[in-house]
Amino acid sequence: MWYGWTGAGLEIDLSRGNVKKTQGDREMYETYLGGLGLISKMFWDRVPPETEPFSPDNLLVFGAGPLVGTAAPGANRTLLVTRSPLNNYLNYPSMGGFWGPELKFAGYDTLIVSGKSPSPVYIYVNNDKVELRDASYLWGKDVFETQRLIRAELKNEKVQIMCIGPAGENKVLFASIEHGPGCSMSRAGPGTIMGDKKLKAIAVYGTKDVNIARPEQFFGLCNQILNRSDKIVEYINKEQHSTSHEDRQGSTYFRNSEAMKPWKGGGQVHMDWLAKREAMKIGCHNCHQKCIRSPHLPDGHPVFLKCRAPFRFVNAADIRDYDFNMHCISFAQRCGLDVLSAAALCAFAVDLYQRGILTKEDTGGMQLEWGNPAVFPALLEKIVRREGIGDILANGVYEAARQIGRGAEQYAYHMRKLEPRGYSIRGLPHAWLLSDRQDSTSWVNASRGALRPSGRVSHGAESGDWYAESVYWAYPQDWKEYRKRRLDVTEVDYEMESKVTAYDAFSTFLSDCNGFCRFWSAFKIYSPIRDWDQIKLVLYATGLDMDEKEVRKCARRARALIRAYNAILGERTKVDDLPNVIGFETVDHDKLSKVMEEANKEMGCNAEGFPTREALEELGLDYIAEELERREILPQPVSIAAV
Repeated sequence: MWYGWTGAGLEIDLSRGNVKKTQGDREMYETYLGGLGLISKMFWDRVPPETEPFSPDNLLVFGAGPLVGTAAPGANRTLLVTRSPLNNYLNYPSMGGFWGPELKFAGYDTLIVSGKSPSPVYIYVNNDKVELRDASYLWGKDVFETQRLIRAELKNEKVQIMCIGPAGENKVLFASIEHGPGCSMSRAGPGTIMGDKKLKAIAVYGTKDVNIARPEQFFGLCNQILNRSDKIVEYINKEQHSTSHEDRQGSTYFRNSEAMKPWKGGGQVHMDWLAKREAMKIGCHNCHQKCIRSPHLPDGHPVFLKCRAPFRFVNAADIRDYDFNMHCISFAQRCGLDVLSAAALCAFAVDLYQRGILTKEDTGGMQLEWGNPAVFPALLEKIVRREGIGDILANGVYEAARQIGRGAEQYAYHMRKLEPRGYSIRGLPHAWLLSDRQDSTSWVNASRGALRPSGRVSHGAESGDWYAESVYWAYPQDWKEYRKRRLDVTEVDYEMESKVTAYDAFSTFLSDCNGFCRFWSAFKIYSPIRDWDQIKLVLYATGLDMDEKEVRKCARRARALIRAYNAILGERTKVDDLPNVIGFETVDHDKLSKVMEEANKEMGCNAEGFPTREALEELGLDYIAEELERREILPQPVSIAAV
């Protein structure tokens, strides 16, 4: 019997219309744990790096970790591994909501999609019954209408659906996969790959249970975690939407504009607007934090707010009007666009127009200017339909700048072809900034494509003494003195920052393997789930006979696989390819370089950021080392005979 895992997977070939159910390899499950670890291994084994993102052989590999669908609080994430059409790297976005748990309830840990359908289809999984259904009538529909129509066709309001909108259908390179309220896989174009495969949606419904090996210990620990969740709930309900958080929201494209300045008091304006619109609080599966807000818009369209999205268009357009802001966010969500990239591309176009690089001839007669509420909606529609200037902007800021030319490249702010969040680094420790950088492309990760909430040990939001002695302390005991010192963020303890970076990087990979949301396991200083809680939960759930070190190795293997794969694709860890400005702050490349150099050593990586042979051998990943040597990425070992 399988515990935690279901021990089964699905493989669907869209080119041939074949559906195959597979049994899990228990040794592989135990070696890579599940979630990101398991699906990364599957991708490595099946998709050679020479495979192009739009090849039929590029896979969409979805996975739900061993704790997803259990009573573990916040274990609701679905992970996806695929090649990004935006930057060509292996991309692994994550999504909350209810889809991942439903996949487990249907009896599957993984779902692999290959090939390309000759006509639009959607996948319907109902326990043991799996079908490919015609989606021609859904093509062109927005994501909410698509979900409504599928539920009507299936006569099942409880079915969980992920789907794409017109942006994915038209292969906008930053198209998202949308699921439930405020839940999506957005960054680096996963929806574009679904659109290329003519896959409109995946609908899942299940009625099975997830078995727990040691239920008494498992549920006891779950209750302990719930009992210390008050702080994070307080933060979500008050601080996230009301404090100086919004002051860090800026646009990288306003280097000489007033919009580069923080919006003082914007948080209160935002809170007043939410109250006026009677915003509803929404949570994901098995989560009472309810971090998503859904206000009532005048036009009746739905909009869902979380993390940085509420402030994105306000600053990108230099329009302090929340009705305008929410209209843009709602349109992007309905059409299946990454909100962060979409706002950046619109701002990029206006910036180029103001500099004289774009003209009315390029824009089809449109005059692009800051503060005009008609400009951004018009640009968004052109991007989604790939019309006129929108056809160029739909390729992302890096490629759009290359196509436009005339010096546009110097104003195209990106991190390895991915548009930055426009979120200031002011007041953040280097560990926070670098935690994503180590995983692919700086703090906006081109692989994970989302926030890595790290640097808890050096974050200055609370008294150092309080955190170090609290139940939320999530680091080795001998690090408490470092926390208590409360270093100013301009003062850098390079040794400790590198240790924090490495520790947090592996913590987030552990969460991705298990399926935990960051607000529960890796966010700032209030996370009720520490690493050792995760490790105990997965051992109690699965019945695995491992120690803490071996479980951590599973997370390290996931990271090594992804780093090695992207190293083959040409990715190298460098600070000098960061923009000089992130949000409205200047990047100190010298300080970051020093921290990065030490962090690479902590994580068993060389100066270029990919795993050393010694680190790979320790993890039992000799086959990866051999492949990197064969491709001359790692040096060939010198034999004694040769010496």
